[in-house]
Amino acid sequence: MSMLPEPHEDRDRQKWQQPKNSNKLFPSISRIELAFYFISFWSGCFYSLYRFYRTSQRWGQYLPVTPIPDSWLGTRQDQTDLEWFVWVPIILSYAPWGFVHVVISQLIRRFCPQHLCNFYIGFSVCITVPLIGRVGTALCFAVPSIMFVVLLTRLKLIIWLTWCLILILFNTQFFTNYVEFWVEDIPEGVYKVSVMVAWIILRSLSFSLEICDTDPESKLRPVPLLTMLFGYCLYLPFLCTGPYMPFTDFKAGLAEPYRIWTLRRFIGVGLQIMRFLWWMGFTQFLLYQFFAHSLHFTPELVKKMSSWSMAGFVYFLTAFLQLKYVVLYGLPSVLARVEGYDPPRHPRCTLMTYRFSDIWRYFDHGLYRFMLKHIYIPWVGFEPSLVRQLQGTALVFTFVYVWHGVSTQVFWWATINFFGVVAEKLGDSISRMPTYEAWESRWFPGSWQRRILGLLAVCLYVPSLTALVIFLSNLDNALVIGNRIFISGFPQCTLSTFFFMFCLGQCSMELQNWKIRQKLELKQS
Repeated sequence: MSMLPEPHEDRDRQKWQQPKNSNKLFPSISRIELAFYFISFWSGCFYSLYRFYRTSQRWGQYLPVTPIPDSWLGTRQDQTDLEWFVWVPIILSYAPWGFVHVVISQLIRRFCPQHLCNFYIGFSVCITVPLIGRVGTALCFAVPSIMFVVLLTRLKLIIWLTWCLILILFNTQFFTNYVEFWVEDIPEGVYKVSVMVAWIILRSLSFSLEICDTDPESKLRPVPLLTMLFGYCLYLPFLCTGPYMPFTDFKAGLAEPYRIWTLRRFIGVGLQIMRFLWWMGFTQFLLYQFFAHSLHFTPELVKKMSSWSMAGFVYFLTAFLQLKYVVLYGLPSVLARVEGYDPPRHPRCTLMTYRFSDIWRYFDHGLYRFMLKHIYIPWVGFEPSLVRQLQGTALVFTFVYVWHGVSTQVFWWATINFFGVVAEKLGDSISRMPTYEAWESRWFPGSWQRRILGLLAVCLYVPSLTALVIFLSNLDNALVIGNRIFISGFPQCTLSTFFFMFCLGQCSMELQNWKIRQKLELKQS
């Protein structure tokens, strides 16, 4: 029995991939006005980064940064971003094994493709035991084993409850202390195990839900199914850092035939690797110049920053998040594509994004697809009411909260994002009403509609920035920044923030228009 989705399921999923009116052009504005918005926004961005750079270098001696006396990039480096300084060295040190993995898997794909999953399991065990120890490796097997036993019931409700219990268990202090005891000799052992197991938990859930849909009568043999589950969960390129690749895409990749290597293919792979290595080096260079992450531990210094430096601090956090996941998702995806898989593309730049919900759609597209297919669509259905959409959105952000870690910081981040998406949905619903369309056409003709949309978008941009600071820094720094914008910095800082966010909205709408025109020209050709 095929495990791939039926054609009608693909059509239904594609129906939800883009928002309604996604091909509707925004009203045009003059080139002079657009140039003013573009120059104003980017001038503000670069100037704020310059001011934050000056602040970072001046305060470096008071921050928990690492002295690097022999480096030509700088004398200090901010090494407080745990995710970057744990996984990037691992990627670099295990890169030769990644190439060995590709070579052997290509040989197996050519001569005995039925053993690919067995190879994935065995090779990954050889990597995980030195990396996270025997207990950590055992946990990587325990989670999919438990989910497989529950899968035998073919009951989605029990599968979801088991997933929640496992995830909550891994977030309890008791279990964390237990894992820490067994991996105490491994640097950052608890963190490595928790991240790897979190990805495995998500893949196990994806596998179980897909099998419930494609094999509800349990006709597939258990042993090959379990082997495929382990192979999917322990697939080496995505084992540590992601991205999440849906099981249907993994299954399709397993069935891909061997492709003969040509010089052009070799060069293409080499260029892709060099591309992401360049971004890795550039991101590493930035950490010698900007000390944003070390400010997580010194909120009293954030209070002393000028408004321009504070803006640069927020902008750098956002840009660094983008660059970090371009590297952490991009390099493993190159290896996966070489092997014949089609993983989700690396995060797109979400700064020039008009719609609030597009941030979720384009930053982590694999996770977005999972939430869309297995949470939102099953609850909302394909003829949704506004109430069902709001309920489905609430379920999605509940999932986000639980999967990212049940903490106060994640709660506020997910909650603000939830209300932002809800506000956008309510706005979309109102904008489609004939009464509103008639009122808008009467009072805001032509380009004025676009300007009003830009003003309304500011009301979502500012909370979005606050949510990002909470997630990327901490609640204390977010409160400091919010206080500066709306209270202590009023009205200058408030009006300046709204002005630059308005300019961002106009630039984002113009970029959206350009993308729509490109699609239309491609269809016509």
